[in-house]
Amino acid sequence: MKVWLKEKIGNPELFTGRQKELSYFLNWINRIKQELSQSTAILSRRKTGKSALLQRLYNLTFQKNDTVIPFYFEIRETDQWLLDFSRNFLFTFILQYIAFKTRKQEYFHYSKTNYSRVLNALKKEKLDYISHMIEDAELADRQEQADSLWDIARELPRMAAEHTDERVLQIIDEFQFINRFIFRDKSCKDRIENLAGSYLHTCEYKNAPMLVAGSWVGWLKRDLLRMLPGRFLFHYLEKLPDDEAVEMILKYSLIDNIPVAQDIIPLMAGLAERNPFYISSLIRSKYQEKDFTSKKGLLATLEFETLHREGSIKGTWMEYVLYALKETNDIHAKKIVLYLSRHREREVTRDEIRDKLNLEITDSELEKKLKILIHADIIEQGSSNFEYQGVRDNIFDKVFRGVYQKEIENFDPEDITREYKILSEKLLKKIRQLRGEYGRYKGAFAEFLIIHLLRYETCKNNDLFKSALHNLPDDFEFAEYGNIWSYHSPPLHEPEFQVDVLARAKKDEYALIWEVKNRKAKFSVKEAEEFLKKSDALKKLEGIEKSLLIVFSAGGFFKNTLEYLEKNNIAWTENKMWLKRK
Repeated sequence: MKVWLKEKIGNPELFTGRQKELSYFLNWINRIKQELSQSTAILSRRKTGKSALLQRLYNLTFQKNDTVIPFYFEIRETDQWLLDFSRNFLFTFILQYIAFKTRKQEYFHYSKTNYSRVLNALKKEKLDYISHMIEDAELADRQEQADSLWDIARELPRMAAEHTDERVLQIIDEFQFINRFIFRDKSCKDRIENLAGSYLHTCEYKNAPMLVAGSWVGWLKRDLLRMLPGRFLFHYLEKLPDDEAVEMILKYSLIDNIPVAQDIIPLMAGLAERNPFYISSLIRSKYQEKDFTSKKGLLATLEFETLHREGSIKGTWMEYVLYALKETNDIHAKKIVLYLSRHREREVTRDEIRDKLNLEITDSELEKKLKILIHADIIEQGSSNFEYQGVRDNIFDKVFRGVYQKEIENFDPEDITREYKILSEKLLKKIRQLRGEYGRYKGAFAEFLIIHLLRYETCKNNDLFKSALHNLPDDFEFAEYGNIWSYHSPPLHEPEFQVDVLARAKKDEYALIWEVKNRKAKFSVKEAEEFLKKSDALKKLEGIEKSLLIVFSAGGFFKNTLEYLEKNNIAWTENKMWLKRK
């Protein structure tokens, strides 16, 4: 996949998992062609992968080059005059539109203030059928008619789609900021608190549906339900599945060159609650004695991230907490969060909260405080408006207690240490019971080690690593590989398949396609046939002309399997050298 829109994640290889969400939304995007998709909001807290998902969907849609034209816009968390905001929105769309139509990436980098240059580009690329809207926008801008400019900018995506009978996918990130950071006046004194409502009819058009996201879940839901009732479906971004959490740990460990022991991988995934933000924060922690080769080192790093003022996890959670306490800064709010967090496995009524905490306030005052805490995402609404629940997250509980428990009741930081130790023992016991899952971790770890060697060692020690493989072509040499990682078939591809390792090389060099089995059982002919079949599909999908297939099997091979591998020019090895990190 070519990266047309620069992704915030940085190295594109860092994007991990989210296969279920990718499949769902790519199907949702495909249905836009028949005007069947309803505007949707993705809800999840900060740093859980929303922007990465949105930008990857953008690039996949752009690359597909079908009749759906993607548009990505992020609302900045800074005060903006409506006129400036509208101009930025309009230019962002029109430049991405021209880039899509022409397949010229240079348009992403054009100035977002020069109307003449954009009009000339439209004329040059024979897209001047929408020039009249840009001319109208320029006139409104020159006369400082902010409302008119916003009307033109907001409607431009669907009007462009309507003109050519194409479709536009409108992706707007951090949508909740539209009501907080946009102002009617240039001096940014007169905030527009209902600007989201201007989308009331726009978001209903099926030729340009909206996919919005927000990291303040309660805040975004409140705005959508109040100003755009019934217009949006809600989609919650859940934790990563076990296998994707493991893949993320291995991938970040490899790219950041931070060793993680094989038996620590499932424990890290469990303690981090399969949360991509927690996993990346642990791997990239500032903790000077960070060590993931032992349980003790993992727990020490987790405590640093939870309790230390420089912990990334603590810092992010405190953004939510401080916002809530700014709105309702009293001891009652802290007591409520602490009580609900302690009983986070069940829903609690307002009556119980008032009675157990001896709160001498009216029911309406208590309800108001609880709503503020919900909108700040540090408690959750229960199954009714009368019931509430703590955030079901062990790490948030410890962050909040570390900061506020001492001012409410006795608190010993050693309690956190003991709780993490108890939790880690429970997780390890569960991991030992799930032998099949543990086998999966072993396989993933073996893939990680082979990838590490291909990235850093094989090219420097060609003869040594060639001697650890059988059935190599005479002209084979290890190369400097570009992208190296586990390959998943594109979402919606039938049949779905996965190849353990793909190492891309230059056109005249061998790309490597690996099957990795880190187990006691021998590798069979049936498995070899399946590997050959999915490798052929991969080469066709990726346009790979020159490749070498390799099988690593820690348990060895059946005799007839070796005959099959020899016949089909597939290399093989059972040499444990491939499981050693240099």
